[in-house]
Amino acid sequence: MSLRLSVNIFYRNGMALLRFRRTNDIQLLVRTRVAPRNAHTLAVNPIVSNRCSPQSSGWQNRWNLARRAFVDNLLSRVTNSLSADLRRRTARQLMYGNSRPFFALVGMSLASGNGMLTNDNQLEGVCWEIREAVGRMQKNLTVAERLILKSSLGLKQFELGSVIAKGNNAVIYEARKIEDIDNGERSKQDSSVKTYPLAIKMMFNYDAESNAMSILRAMSRETVPSRCIQHNSSKTDQQWLIGYEKNLITLPPHPNIVVMHSCFADYVPELMDSHSLYPQALPTRINPEGYGRNMSLFLVMKRYGMSLKQYLAKTKPLSIRDRIILLAQLLEAVAHMSNHNVAHRDLKTDNVLLDVSEGNDVCPTLVITDFGCCLADKTNGLNLPYKTADTDRGGNIALMAPEVVTARPGTFGYIDYSKADAWAVGAMAYEIFSGINPFYSYERGKAPLLQNSTYDEKDLPVLGSEIPLIIRTLIYSLLKKSTSKRLDASFAATVCQIYLWAPSSWYTKYVMPTSNEVLQWMLCLTTKVLCEGGAMLSTSNTKQRTYTEYQLITTFLHRSKLYEIKNALYWMQSIQQE
Repeated sequence: MSLRLSVNIFYRNGMALLRFRRTNDIQLLVRTRVAPRNAHTLAVNPIVSNRCSPQSSGWQNRWNLARRAFVDNLLSRVTNSLSADLRRRTARQLMYGNSRPFFALVGMSLASGNGMLTNDNQLEGVCWEIREAVGRMQKNLTVAERLILKSSLGLKQFELGSVIAKGNNAVIYEARKIEDIDNGERSKQDSSVKTYPLAIKMMFNYDAESNAMSILRAMSRETVPSRCIQHNSSKTDQQWLIGYEKNLITLPPHPNIVVMHSCFADYVPELMDSHSLYPQALPTRINPEGYGRNMSLFLVMKRYGMSLKQYLAKTKPLSIRDRIILLAQLLEAVAHMSNHNVAHRDLKTDNVLLDVSEGNDVCPTLVITDFGCCLADKTNGLNLPYKTADTDRGGNIALMAPEVVTARPGTFGYIDYSKADAWAVGAMAYEIFSGINPFYSYERGKAPLLQNSTYDEKDLPVLGSEIPLIIRTLIYSLLKKSTSKRLDASFAATVCQIYLWAPSSWYTKYVMPTSNEVLQWMLCLTTKVLCEGGAMLSTSNTKQRTYTEYQLITTFLHRSKLYEIKNALYWMQSIQQE
């Protein structure tokens, strides 16, 4: 960039800043003096209302200024006679939330090669715009699927069906929300036609006192993916809950994390088959020989069709592409957890659920569930102090990463979980592609092929030649014993996404695409998602791509960065050249 152009850009953006500050001062003066009769004008004109709203934050104003400066810098390079009008109309639409004109403008620039975007910093700015636009769409979908519950009613607002699953620590019932509960009207439909779109997980409470605060404190890990914690108690307890939520790490919604609508503490009821399935977990008021407490924690979740273990046991073989899509979803979920300082620590095919509502011919949506063993510590992040051998290291010892299972306690000891879940995904990938986990045997009494504490990387079972070389190398790299050599989940997920959606010539012909070509590909995916994927994600209607594929592309675009994509491409090309 020449000195003359730099000075011109600095002068123009500086003048925009001064005009912006002066306009804000004038608007603040007008807001303090304007009469109430102008409220109707603000309501009729949404643009004026948005600009003059007293609730606008300083950060939002700075963001609008930065975004406007970027657009002015971009559009000022258009030399045709309509540049002024184009700049004014595009900036107006961009500033108020409609990103499609912006993407159309940048897409035409990249396709025509007229030099409107000249360096990687500006291209990274477009990537930022892509993440923001896709993020807004995901947020709207999350709000649309929100389940409205009444905290004062607890378990009374649900009708429970039969048992879905039962473990050592909990039992899961199919459930549905009772409509018109205030009037006491329950559905009188025949049980054969009743649908149960929800699942309620009741935790077994043996130790925590029968009050909501003690239960939430004792079972806080289970609530990490919950979107709402219901609590109806005294004012003191409400203040405690506010402090509790500030100290608790909660996972933002993600397509590959279980949809947990809410959680609450309530009295344990006498449910179907409770005396035969979990008699010891019942309180003495229900079973005199039980050891459970009167109250426990209830988790309200979306109901899923089956576990990954059950799905892989089906007789119909899966295509290689469907297996890669399952692996990519697993990696995206782990990347999301790692980015928010959460380690699951108990990843196995039993703790992965699938939504098979689209049918057997479509690859299902995959979600990770059961966070009872997770690490979600705001103080230490993904590093767990390991001073004594009594410290909880997670779930099944056979599926722990090598650095976890071989750790030794000490005064200054700690365990790094930043790549532990990625190792577990590598072990699960063997189940997805070959049907056998080399580190875990589901047959009682049968030893696994390898021990996670002593295995040698060259002893890993060889994956079939029908699996693409890049995917095979990816799985081997996830199972590296050294964390410095092991791929992290985000990088591995990017490799899978590029393999699924990018042109194959990018990683087979040893010619690295330019930044403009990568961004043009991303803009094509973004346009497809914004124009077609929004309706598909809300209606589950299949056209060219499936619901799962649109979700996977959206997840990738929401976290994509140009330099990460190029690094993944370099790695993929290096694999082909070896």
